[in-house]
Amino acid sequence: MNNRKPTAAMRRRHNLIAAWRGVEDGPLMDLPTLKVGDLAAQIMAKAGMANRVKLEDILAAWEEIVGAMLFRMTRPDTFERGVLTVRLMQPTAHHALMQEKGKILKRLQEKLPAAKIRDVRFRHG
Repeated sequence: MNNRKPTAAMRRRHNLIAAWRGVEDGPLMDLPTLKVGDLAAQIMAKAGMANRVKLEDILAAWEEIVGAMLFRMTRPDTFERGVLTVRLMQPTAHHALMQEKGKILKRLQEKLPAAKIRDVRFRHG
């Protein structure tokens, strides 16, 4: 708990907000002071951004893993529960990637061990 005492300005602000909301005047300083850095991971997880950060890491490594030609025809789309879904523009890219799926998965796991990628799925569209 924080041992700070409320200032006169804080009391005025609290009273104005309580009157505006139409609620009883409650305790003014009942919550501990928190740092934004402590809350960042929780906020990102609630907003669904934790996986998004991993997807951005995967996007950054994707060209190196599949090569320039396949990179132009594919894009990692979603990453949920350890499964990476890759969007393909051409059926030929699907065939080529299915042939190399094991190697691609292994390279992804080596390059991004923190992402914990379990599987790669390919979809047209």
